[in-house]
Amino acid sequence: AIEAAGGSMADLVKMNVYLVAEVDASEVPKFRAVRDRYVNVEKPPASTLVTVTRLARPGWLIEIEAVAAIG
Repeated sequence: AIEAAGGSMADLVKMNVYLVAEVDASEVPKFRAVRDRYVNVEKPPASTLVTVTRLARPGWLIEIEAVAAIG
């Protein structure tokens, strides 16, 4: 979606991550390793990780909301 709007992952300014409680906390470092392949780790976007009881669709384990500033 960012690229379709003329931007790139470097334009991310905020990420909200919602993780269902059934996912073991030991999995979070794996998520961060994957995330770090796509974001600027020297100047990362602001981010929030929240544990929730469930997401909008049954079976979803993670939902990521991202905000980009494309100028």
